[in-house]
Amino acid sequence: MSMATAEEVIEALGLAPLPREGGWYLETWRGGHNRFIEPTVFSSRSAGTAIYYLLKAGEHSRLHRLASTEIYFHHAGSPLGMLILGDLSYPSGRQVTLGPDIGRGQIPQIVIPAGAIHGSRPMGSTGWTLVSTVMVPGFDSSDYSEPEINALILRYPSHKQEIEELA
Repeated sequence: MSMATAEEVIEALGLAPLPREGGWYLETWRGGHNRFIEPTVFSSRSAGTAIYYLLKAGEHSRLHRLASTEIYFHHAGSPLGMLILGDLSYPSGRQVTLGPDIGRGQIPQIVIPAGAIHGSRPMGSTGWTLVSTVMVPGFDSSDYSEPEINALILRYPSHKQEIEELA
């Protein structure tokens, strides 16, 4: 059985272009509304949200931050290379590879803390990556922001090339 193309996956799952960040998505779940109080979220919003998210070869998820915790799960295609900055557990930033090959250092799931800056791109032979993300509290477009790139480069000079590529 051959691997589907990115276009076949986009059509089969009914994915649409994701504004601002890039890539293709479909929201698959939005939980009921609750009142959450977190350091970065002070308004009433959905309890949680889930999406499919696909990046084609040559596409990337722009560096961005969200006010809620976001959990990524790898499903199909190439591994997803991720740059994560502003996570207090890793003050100098870190790069991870989301994918199925645990023996080669890939991980099938990652939690991005609320407020951490992150961006990603497909790696490997298929040229596309399909993941899901779950956010708790749920996604609200007002929580999305893009960092100032020059300030990021000054703060994380060892990640300069990746920052420029994911800007």
